[in-house]
Amino acid sequence: MLSQKKKTGIVLKLSGFTSLLLILLGIPMGWSTSVLVGLGVLGCALILAALPLMWGDGIRTLKQRGPQGGHLHRMRQSGFFDLLMVLAILAAVLLALGVFGVVTYKTTFAKHAELAAAGGALPKTIEEARLLEGFVEYNFNRDLNTFAKNYSVLFAFAAAILAVVAVCLAYMRFVSPIVLADDSLRIAHGVYRKVAQIAAAVFFTAVMLFPIYWMIISSFKTSTELLAPVPTLWPKEFVLENYPNVLNRAPFAKYLINTLITTCVIMVTELTMGVAAAYGFSKGEFKGRDGLFMLVLGALMVPIQVTFVPSYVLISRLNAIDTYMGIILPNLVSAYFIFMLRQNFMAVDDSYIEAGKLDGMGRFRTIINVLCPMCKPTLITVSIISFINGWNNYFWPKMVTKTEASRTIAVGVQQLKNTFAGQEVSNYNEIMAGAVMAIVPIVLLFFFLQKYIMTGMSKAAMK
Repeated sequence: MLSQKKKTGIVLKLSGFTSLLLILLGIPMGWSTSVLVGLGVLGCALILAALPLMWGDGIRTLKQRGPQGGHLHRMRQSGFFDLLMVLAILAAVLLALGVFGVVTYKTTFAKHAELAAAGGALPKTIEEARLLEGFVEYNFNRDLNTFAKNYSVLFAFAAAILAVVAVCLAYMRFVSPIVLADDSLRIAHGVYRKVAQIAAAVFFTAVMLFPIYWMIISSFKTSTELLAPVPTLWPKEFVLENYPNVLNRAPFAKYLINTLITTCVIMVTELTMGVAAAYGFSKGEFKGRDGLFMLVLGALMVPIQVTFVPSYVLISRLNAIDTYMGIILPNLVSAYFIFMLRQNFMAVDDSYIEAGKLDGMGRFRTIINVLCPMCKPTLITVSIISFINGWNNYFWPKMVTKTEASRTIAVGVQQLKNTFAGQEVSNYNEIMAGAVMAIVPIVLLFFFLQKYIMTGMSKAAMK
């Protein structure tokens, strides 16, 4: 159990670290130097005040035990020690690259300085060289290699890594024995770990969600406020007219219908083709099965930017440009979904298939009545992912749609900027409003069906 003294120390230490973290927040937000210095002094003072409360009992216990040896052996038993050694090696490599950069920088500078001086006094610094008419700084910078241009950055990174390694080694050597000597300190460190995990989770969540937050609040701002030099995290005045203005400027209802039609057709075909192919690759027995499956996996490595030219030529020759078929046809089959479903089908014992055959089921009834119910979470996950991918698809619809009649919502939002052509200021706030309307269905779909996505993905990963 933690004593009141330890609890007070935990509160002081956490408060101190919070003050130091606020400095990282205050620097980009332009807080005054006095405020930043005050937060730094306060944070260090709180941490120093917490140390006697936290370490007092452990230090007294160590004194009673007397001198302890084998500290290096104890440190090497920790897996964290190996990580620190890797970081130290990385710092040494960065230092070596930095030294190489300095040497090449001086060598290159000496050559250009000698040419610029033309027999006169050689300049010693870049500032002196700039005063010479024969010194061309552009040519000098072009002759520098990457290490010579960035040697100061390499030294800074190396110094930062070495500082972290030194602090961690000092902690393992001097603080770790104190923690081991006091059971309550280990409980306190468990509290620190939980707080650190929560803080890291909150931080990364905020980083990932901030663009969405910025998009939403920007859709309620005026154009002047959105383009202001100093951004505001909350609208000074909520402008609700942005959303109706977007609906008046572009046929969003048509975009929505086009997206629903193409997305639903793609989802059904990918699911149907995926189930059929996965059954053949998992339960079928034919020559070359594994080789064909490797070809399917190979398709995962080919980006759409490589295949879109032949696909576009094919769609053009079919006279399917600016049609639903042009959007749907290249997306009828997904190699990734075939892989996921095959892995799931392989986990189903063959005895269930044999039982279905004894009941007189054919292949299609076996798939529908046996495999699909047993792999329901993965099927739902595949359907949701297919719907999300189809809804958010931008590259291919952008290539094959030419008019409002067939544009999807992702392309329609991008086309909003063209509706402001000729205006003195582009209405980015209305563009943000259109983007918000485009993502609302996907966000709602994820919130209501996220448990199926997590379950299906975990089941597929464990097979």
